[in-house]
This record gives sequence, structure tokens and C-alpha cells, in this order.
Amino acid sequence: MKNPIEPSTKVAESPMVILIVDDIPENLILLEDVFDEHNLRSVCAANGVEALKMMEHENVHIIVSDAMMPKMDGFQLCKIVKNNPATAAIPFIIYTSDYIDEEDKDLAKNIGVDKYVLKSGNSQDLVDVVLQLIQKTYRDSSRGERQPATEPTSLDEYTFIERHDKILIKKLEEKMMNLEEYSLQLLHKNDELHRSELRYRLLFEHASIPIFVLDANGEELLDVNTEAVNLLGYQHDELLAMKTLPFAESDIQPALIFEQDFSGEFTVTSKDGKIICFEATASLIDFDKEKRILLIAHDVTEKKVMLEKIFQTEKLSLLGTVAAGIAHEVRNPLAGVKLNLQFLEQKYGEAHPDIETLRLAIEGTKHIEKVIENTLNIARTTAPEIHYDMINDVLTQSLNLLMLTIHKKRITIESNLTSDLPHIKMDSKQIMQVVLNILRNAIEATPENGIIVINSNFEHPYDIHTSRIIVTIRDSGAGISAEYLKNAFELFRTTKNAGTGLGLALSKRIMNQHNGEIKIGPVPEGGTEVQLLFLQKQ
Repeated sequence: MKNPIEPSTKVAESPMVILIVDDIPENLILLEDVFDEHNLRSVCAANGVEALKMMEHENVHIIVSDAMMPKMDGFQLCKIVKNNPATAAIPFIIYTSDYIDEEDKDLAKNIGVDKYVLKSGNSQDLVDVVLQLIQKTYRDSSRGERQPATEPTSLDEYTFIERHDKILIKKLEEKMMNLEEYSLQLLHKNDELHRSELRYRLLFEHASIPIFVLDANGEELLDVNTEAVNLLGYQHDELLAMKTLPFAESDIQPALIFEQDFSGEFTVTSKDGKIICFEATASLIDFDKEKRILLIAHDVTEKKVMLEKIFQTEKLSLLGTVAAGIAHEVRNPLAGVKLNLQFLEQKYGEAHPDIETLRLAIEGTKHIEKVIENTLNIARTTAPEIHYDMINDVLTQSLNLLMLTIHKKRITIESNLTSDLPHIKMDSKQIMQVVLNILRNAIEATPENGIIVINSNFEHPYDIHTSRIIVTIRDSGAGISAEYLKNAFELFRTTKNAGTGLGLALSKRIMNQHNGEIKIGPVPEGGTEVQLLFLQKQ
């Protein structure tokens, strides 16, 4: 074997070379960086066999070796190095994380180990020892030469093997105990992790707000909690089978993709067809070593309804101001115009060639009067005079008032009024105004010889102490478009050429004042159906 350091080698002629021997690559990299900061070049080996091969072509000044390694450990390497006259003077350091006892120290001393350093987490201790040995071995001589090696206590091969194997067995036993302890810790950690996962799963499942879990791209639905399932009305597996949320057709982004910084609104359709509006925020989380998007939503459907009611109230308030001006500025002059036109009609009689033109003008003034009257009715904020009355009586009286028009168009009325309906707290005059408006619309929409169906019944939607009275008026006309249905109750929205667009808006306001609802929708077989719903608590 080549002598790694010739006797004439001076420290000043080349930097010190440290041979690091360790089977853990991270330790080698760490020590290389540490020694490099002190102008000490490092060469590395993964075990004693590799270290001996390295020394054949490297001029090594000091050896830092781990104790326990495969193929050849630090004790075996040190024995070979120290028993070779050419390398015996090279300082040898055992750098290990294993516990040192007297047997370790005694064997290390007998085979020539210069220092035994523990891996305490602070590499400076090792650096200090290395620098001390360099100073002692290479700089105490006035010529800068390496000092002669101290002869180690000689051990015959049998004794070394016996003592080495004893230490090795002890180290292995310690490792086994450490592994067992680590295994117990791991089982404990797994148990804690399982309980933690269960705890968070329970929090997820029992959260009072809907939570959706999507893939990292925000496209595929992976999980939903119980609140979301209950709100949408689907089974858990049904929702997951959809792969995406059941977006409402009215959503401006039916193919909406949620990103990790998403914050906004979206609408979905529940299993029973109800449109639900959500406000939601999304965040990216680590879930089972994979990225997931957590979408936390809030049901703002009722909030939207309330805002719409407030908006309509503000519009009605503005309309009231306008209506007052109309009543003052238009009504009186219009009455004069109407009287003059009627005077001319009587003066000229049937024989006059322009009599039809006069009559059209008179009808025009009547239409303007109707618009003014309806506008004033909407603008009035008089509270309803509530009494207990029968809704069937209101329906019958309303039909009687319109019977002449019904007979004129030869319309058949199918009336199915439940006889034992409970009394309703209502202002019968205002509710009759609603019924008359709906019946007039139905009569106008129904062709001659058509049918209008009127039903009244009740149900217990929540409990036996709460009943809901339902009045249904269905015509057999051409129906109304989906576009119109979206804003059917807005002011001045109408499908009739001579309509004012105020009737449904006024009807909705009256129903709201009675804590009721009015619904309008198409009938599959043709026509339009309007429902009036009154909630009664016993």
C-alpha cells in the first residue's frame, strides 16, 4: 500500500485532507461542508472497504469514521490502519452517535483510536478535535513533519474478534431495543393520527355549514359533508357520482371551476328543484399527501330573497312619490279630456264618420285612468285590516264578479274547493283584489271554449300545528316564456299589449303583507298556473 503521507510532506505545501467514513450520505455531505469552511479538503467513503481503497490514491492526513457500518466498521478499519506502518501515524477519530461505555473505550484504546467523539448535533466539537490532532501531529515538529505514531497495545486476532463481536452484539441489541421503542412510538403516533383524523372527520361531518372537497384543479367533487347533503337533498353517493356540483341552469357560469383563491357566489339546483345560492371561499390544503381544494359555503338564498324584497320596497317607495305627482298633474286634466270626448261622442252620434276615432280616444283615457289607479294602489302603504275569513268565499265572490266575461268567452270553470278549510287571517278586500287580478289574466289568456281550473286545499308541511292553504288557478292558454317568468313580479312587466305591468307586482306586495307567497309557472300540458299560499299556525 502506498504511504499516504511521506515523511517530508509539509503542511504549508498542501491543505489537510480528511477522510470521512460513514454509511449515511447526509452525514458525509454535512461534514464536507463543515471541513471546507476550515480549509480542510474532504474525501468520502461509505464503509471501511471503500476507505482503504481511497487511501491507495489519496494523501490522507486524518481519518474520521463512524463506528457501526456494513462490510467493515470503524473498529475494524482502525485496526488495519494502525497495524500498517505506512499509515499507523494517521490520527484516527471514531465519530458516532452510539453510547460509549468502558468496553468501547478500552477496545478503541487498544487498537489505536486517537479520539472518540459523540455526534451531539454540534459539529464544532468534532472540528476542535480535528484541529487539535492536526496541530499535535503535524505542527509540533520544527520541520513541519508528522510525529511518529504511538504503538497501540497489541491484541491478537482472536482477542480482537472476541471483544469486537461482543461490542457488536451489544450495539445490535441496543439497536433492536431502539427499534422496538421506535416501533411503539410509531404505533402511538399512528393511534394519535387516527384519532386526530377521526376528530377532524367528525368536525367536517357535523359542521353547521356546507363544505365541499374538490381536486387540486377545482373540477371534480371528491367529498361533501352532512350539511351539504341535507341541503341539496341528494344522497352522499349520488353527489359524488355526479363528479361535479349540480349547477343551476340560471348560473352565469354553469361550468364554474373553483380555484384555490376563489371567492364568490354560485347557484345549484337541489334534488327537489329548488334553486340554492351559495357564497363560498376556497383554500388549498394538504389532504392525505395530496392537494385538495376545500370549499366552505354559506346558504344565502334567504338573504337574496330579503334583499330583493328590500329592493322592491325601495322601488315602491319611489313609485309612491311619482304616483302622487301623477295624481295631481295628470288625473284632473285627464278627467276634463275624457268629459269633452264623451260630449263630442253624444253630439255627433253614430252617423258621424269619425265616431270610432272618438271612441278609441275615450278608451285611451280609460286605460290611462286604469294605469293611474293601479299605480296609486301599489304606492299606498295602508296596512291590511286583518280578520278571520274563508278563502272559498273570496274565490266564489270573485268568480261572480267576472261571470259575465266568462260566459261571453264560453269558458268552462272547473272549481274544486275543499269544504273544510280553516279560516285565514286576512284582509278579504285585498285578497279579492289579488284573486280578481289573477282571474282576469287567466280569462284573457284562455281561448274561447277553454277551461280554467280553480282548486283550494290545505296541507301540513311542517307539523300538525301548522297548515298551509293553497289556492291554484290554472288557465288553458298558450303559457308564458321562461324569460318572462324570471322577472314576472317586477313593475311594468307584462305580456299583454294593453297591460300595465302592475297587477302581479301589486298582488305580490299584498301576499307579502299577509305573510304569504305567490308563485307562477308553466303547466306541462299547456297554460299557466298561479298558486297563492297562506301559512297558518294553530
